[in-house]
Order: sequence, then structure tokens, then C-alpha cells
Amino acid sequence: MKGTAVMDETPMEVGVTPLDFDALVEREQAALLRLARRLVWDGEEARDLVQSSLADAYEKRHTLRDPGAGPAWLRRILVSRAMGHLRRRRVWNVVREVLDLGPAPEPSPEERFAGAERWRAFGRALRTLPAQQATAFSLRYLEGLDLDAIADAMNIGRGTVRIHLYRALQKLKAADALQGDTP
Repeated sequence: MKGTAVMDETPMEVGVTPLDFDALVEREQAALLRLARRLVWDGEEARDLVQSSLADAYEKRHTLRDPGAGPAWLRRILVSRAMGHLRRRRVWNVVREVLDLGPAPEPSPEERFAGAERWRAFGRALRTLPAQQATAFSLRYLEGLDLDAIADAMNIGRGTVRIHLYRALQKLKAADALQGDTP
């Protein structure tokens, strides 16, 4: 028809397998939520980060060329969002102290239930680390990713990951947050 525009999905290249986004999300959502909780240490903030990361991924789903790289691609989006969130939260905590706006809000019931003083002390020590060091440490020792997967998720080099891990371990050991057999 003359003068009629037809809106269609982004055309697929020949030989490219389409991404089944719904199946990818279904497979990876629990792992993404677990990772987000370990990065920001707050259940509600973690759920918000996962939701916004999945919304970003949905908008950009046509840019993913290899459906097999979907899980790493989702992790990279989540880690980027979490690092931005951690930077903003750290700035807000400094502003709160400077302006004397009072103490931080009460911990969530999930945080109170989670537990032991040692775990809370570890969480506090981990939150004092710079965002890149905390992220690298969480991905390596809490999520169990290898160095290459961490480098891919953080979009940095493998050597840089090793530096961030070393510095994070040194700071956590100095703060007595790591006891017993440490990595």
C-alpha cells in the first residue's frame, strides 16, 4: 500500500538465531537476584536493580548477537546498574552525615533475620570498599565466577580484576572482616 509504513521488529541477519528473551529471563532471574543481593546487601534494592536491568536488557535485546552469551550479557547489565547504585548511595551517605540528617533508615526484616554479627560485620566491611573492588570480590567469592567471567561482567581486563580482588582482600583482612581460611 502506498504511503503506509509497516512497523516490524529489527530484521534478523541471515544465520542468526533469535533470542528467546522470556526463556533467558526465566532461567537467569534467580541468579540475577542472588547476585544483586550480594552486591547491594538489601533485598528491596536488589529486586529494583534486577527489574530495571531486565527492562534495559529487553530494550537492547536486538543488540545481542550470540544467544549463548545471554547470561553473561544480563550479568554485565546488572553489575553496571549496581555499581552506579552503589556510587549514588555512597554519595548520599556522605551528604547525610555532612547535613546531619540523622541515621540511616532501619534495616529491613530480611537484614535483621539474616543474622549473625559476623555476617553483618562482613557486609559493613564490604560496603566500605570502592564499588569496583566490592563488585569483583562479590562476583568471585560469593557468586563463584572465574576471572574471565568477572572481567566480562565488569567490562574490564583480567589483570584489572586480579588487582581489584587483591586490594579488596587486603582491606577486608585489615578490617578483620575475614577470619579463618581466607582466599
